[in-house]
Order: sequence, then C-alpha cells, then structure tokens
Amino acid sequence: MNSTHRQIAVIGGGLSGICSAYFLATKGYEVAVIERRAHVAEEATFGDSGLLAPGTAMPLTLPGALATFACRFQDEPRVLLASGADFGRRRWMRATRAAQQHHFAQHKLILSRLSAYGQDLTQQLQAHYNMEHENSAGVFHLFRQSAEAARLPALQEAASQCEYKQLTLDAAGIRALEPAFSSEAALAGALYYPDDIAGNSVLFAKQMRNAAQALGVSFHFNSTVSSIRSEFGGRVTLEVQSPHLASHLTMDAVVVAAGMASAALLQPLDTSLPLRALQSYSALVPVKNPDDAPTMALYDDSYKVAMTRLGSRIRISGLLGFVPASQTLPPKALRNLLKIAGDYYPNAANYNQAHFWSNSIAMMPTGLPVVGPTRQGNIFVNVGHGVTGWAASVGSARLLSDMMAGEETEIATAGLLPRDVLG
Repeated sequence: MNSTHRQIAVIGGGLSGICSAYFLATKGYEVAVIERRAHVAEEATFGDSGLLAPGTAMPLTLPGALATFACRFQDEPRVLLASGADFGRRRWMRATRAAQQHHFAQHKLILSRLSAYGQDLTQQLQAHYNMEHENSAGVFHLFRQSAEAARLPALQEAASQCEYKQLTLDAAGIRALEPAFSSEAALAGALYYPDDIAGNSVLFAKQMRNAAQALGVSFHFNSTVSSIRSEFGGRVTLEVQSPHLASHLTMDAVVVAAGMASAALLQPLDTSLPLRALQSYSALVPVKNPDDAPTMALYDDSYKVAMTRLGSRIRISGLLGFVPASQTLPPKALRNLLKIAGDYYPNAANYNQAHFWSNSIAMMPTGLPVVGPTRQGNIFVNVGHGVTGWAASVGSARLLSDMMAGEETEIATAGLLPRDVLG
C-alpha cells in the first residue's frame, strides 16, 4: 500500500468510479465517492450497452459514415450530427479518423485485452458476492452487407492475438445458433464469441456499491466538485457544493471518474484531455413472444448498435451522435433503434411499448479510456470507456488501484495512461 495515499476521494458514481473505490478499499484505503446525482449509475452507466464482450470491444464506436455530414439527411442515419459549425467537433473527428486509419489494429488489441481482463474480474465479483444478474452467454458481431464483412480478417486477427474463442459464420451458421433471427434479416456473416456475455450493467453497478460500502467506502450524493487544487505537502483540496459535506475537503489523493465533467476539472491542472461528449440512445422493449426473442446478444457492425436480452425485456443501445443533450429525443434516433430491432426480430417484442432514453458519453478520439496518474502525482483519472464500456470500466478500475498502491499491474497499461495522450 502506498502510505502517502491514505484518504482518497473518487469523483463520479458511475461504474468506473464505483469499481475504482471498491478496488482501492480492498487495498486498505479510506475512500469517499462524491456523486452529483441522487443515486449511482444514473448517467453514462445507465446508457451502457450491457455487453461484457472483449470480442466486440471496438476502439471506435463511430461508423465510417462519420466522415461525411451528408449522413444527417438520410432517413435512417447511422450517426446523427447536429447542424451548424463546430470547429472543435471537426478537429475531434479528424483525430478520430486518423486513429482509425493508422492505429486501429493496435487500439483494438489494447481495448480487447483490457475488456477481457474486466470481463474476468466481473465474473469473479459476481460469483464471490453471489450477485443477482441477467447474464446471457454468446455474442454475435454481425455484418449486414458483404462489403462490411470484408473487415472480418482484421477482427479475426485481433481475436487470435487476444487468445479468445471465435467462430466465423455465414447466414446459415448464424441462424443455426440463433433460430430467432428473421428469415428476411440481412446477414452477410458474423464473428461469434461463445465466451462473451451480456447482462445488466446498472444492476451490477448497484451491487458493487453495496460491496464497496461493506468495505467502508462512503457515498455522498447530490454533491458536486467544482474544482481541484494541489496543496503543498502532497495533499489535494476539493471545492464541493453539497448538502452534507464541507465546502472544502482535503484528501491525500483524488480519482477523477466524472465523465465529461472530468475535462473541466482537469483543465486548470495542466491536464487537457481531448474528451468529446457524444449522445447514446437506448430503448427497452418488453418481450412479446419468447420463442421469437433472442437468447444471445448481438452487435450490429453497420449501425454500431447492440441488442441484449434481459429476461423479459430487450435492450437496444448505441446510435452515437453529435447532438445536444435535451429532454426531447430525436425522432430519427428512435425510429432507427426500433427499425434495427425489427429487422432481426420482428415478432419478438411489443415495440410500440418501447421506453427510450439518452445519455452523454465521454469519448477520446482513439476510443480508448484514459487511466492513471496525471502530472500531479496525487491526482488520477479514469474516464472515456465508451458506450460498450462495462468490461473496460472494471478492468481500468483494477489497473488504477494497482498503480495507486505502487503494485505491478496484471496487464500492460501502454496506450491507456494520461502521458500516452498528453505526451
């Protein structure tokens, strides 16, 4: 244990913050989680796809259509783009395209290994605490068109390097494993990952809160950190607006796991992370005909949309877009989610009873999370896990706790550290 970091504040009560607090508490630290919402997992975690799937962990969740603004005029846009000039967004998109063109294989490998690590940790935690879950085994990475299926060799190579099981399937093979697929669904091919799973990430987050509290972690809700200041003597002071905390808290270290709010907190500390807020859209629909409903999860490569079966419900998540967060969800997004589900499973659910919501997701241009110490040795960061970030969040949290304790990490951290981003 690093004796200089005895009292630690974690800013953010999402999955990455909760798990960071938990793993730090297992190492003997005194940890407090500060969350601006009234409960845990109410922002990005609430919009997570539910995939706990290294095979479909993609460093870039945005499809190739991002390269053109014309896609906003399509009836079924793959990515929604807000109108008007936004030069910061354009710079971010250029950086994203550069990462995709030159570093995709490397970033895919990094994220897949991190996600495999996080998946293993999650399953260990679920077993250790006898957690309730809604897990399903097996995930399809589906391709609708032959041109899209041309990407299969690169993805197969990444899976081979990570040493996890995969099967390459044609349409007949897909339907043999999942008979619920519509006979009219466009299925050009798929990679099937039998060891990948899907489940309820919000349920997991809530149970991890209970596990953390049992280890002594305190949670402070409706509390917002407005600034972080390094102090002489190696401590750090947080300015807090809270009904039940002091306006200034001095701790030995702080973990910033606050999604997009992380950028504003870190900016004055000479740590400028190129995070960008994207909106994810999700729908939850009740199963109507169990025999026509999927038993396994899927990831649609064309639309970058995930579908997971959660008992008597089906969750459809994805459709990232550069659109302002608002109470009114764009009709295009809603139509698209239901269309995709209906393409595959037209008789599975009562789609007219869908419940919709959206969330802001903090993303880096690389699509990789950022985990580790900033230039200030007692200020750490754990952000940018993306819309399919359940496994990556858990893996990152364990890596972070090992770093903070001065212990060797169990997997490599290259490509994930703040210094890899900031130079």
